[in-house]
Amino acid sequence: MGKLIKFLFYAVGTFLLLFSSIIVGANFYKDSGVFDKKVVEVKKQPVKPAPTSKAPGKIIVDTKEPAKDTSETTKKSGKITVQVINCTGINGLAGEVKAMLEAQGFEASAETGNIQSTSQLILRKKGVKVSTISSMLKISQIIENIQAEPKYDITVMLGNDYNP
Repeated sequence: MGKLIKFLFYAVGTFLLLFSSIIVGANFYKDSGVFDKKVVEVKKQPVKPAPTSKAPGKIIVDTKEPAKDTSETTKKSGKITVQVINCTGINGLAGEVKAMLEAQGFEASAETGNIQSTSQLILRKKGVKVSTISSMLKISQIIENIQAEPKYDITVMLGNDYNP
């Protein structure tokens, strides 16, 4: 009778150890991010299939949303887009102004242009206020060049008279 109790004790202990290992392993597997993916069916396109490659029947894809185009995101977020063009002989000036504008919450890009003597702001979208940028950069010449669907709301032309 003692051997039977000993056997049952070891059998129950082994079962509990195995069962708890399975539970811990399943929780680890669940937390590893494998369940954050979903299976997507891929249908073969009838237009010019690749003759040498075989398309898989299923692909595992992350459920996180893909990165969106920044120009479209900017338009939806309501940020004012600014194009900064360096028309001076000073290298890196447009990048510095771009960084300053981005720190103030604007969406900016930096480019290099032809040398010109005066700095100016070009308003390309109706209803956009240029007074903040004008006072920040100390540029008083503002030109209106309203476009139907501009790539940028404001263009900043940094001329030789620009004094950072």
